[in-house]
Amino acid sequence: MTIAARTRDEVTEGAEAGARSRFYAHLSKALSFPTPEFHREVIDGRWLAATADLIRALPARVAAGASGAWRGPADYDEFQSQYIRLFEVGARGSAACPLFSGQYGRDRLHAMEELVRFYNFFGLRISQGVMPDHVTVEMEFMHFLAFKEAEARDAGGDVESYMRAERDFLQRQLANWWPLLAAAVKLQRPLPFYRSLVALTGRFFDSERTYLQRALRGS
Repeated sequence: MTIAARTRDEVTEGAEAGARSRFYAHLSKALSFPTPEFHREVIDGRWLAATADLIRALPARVAAGASGAWRGPADYDEFQSQYIRLFEVGARGSAACPLFSGQYGRDRLHAMEELVRFYNFFGLRISQGVMPDHVTVEMEFMHFLAFKEAEARDAGGDVESYMRAERDFLQRQLANWWPLLAAAVKLQRPLPFYRSLVALTGRFFDSERTYLQRALRGS
């Protein structure tokens, strides 16, 4: 019996899909409501160190920025209140920079229905009380798709179907509204950490869009 070895390129592409999947999950966690544990990771530099390690494994280098650009307050309550001020409840009652994609379009209900169709097509269901257009949910979906892509590469399955789904979801959802959020964040004079997080996320989306377009050229 002979065993066919995978080529170096196939191994590399599988590893890259796994790295991309992990980075989506990493950013999703950072954009969630901050816990005291996450705050400690930020303050002692562990979060930025993990970010740098994950970036090194990505197929396209994404600049994380200088360490000083990721400063956060030593006080957890202040860190939490800044998240709330930016992303949940602003001075006028509503968030200045909501993390719900549907709020950047004309018809949020239609946008959420489209998202649910995306999720359901891949057998995923939204937990009760969770909004399908929150950025953490959308990024967890991209984490799932890239993970399935990595699995398909390992099993010799249909890789392109997952990559096309990634490309379409990124173009129609995440990359479509994130520049509007980033512009809104700049006006709010955010903490260095959240300013840098929003900027890094945007750069990652740009690199992902370029990567997927090139990988699927002609598809």
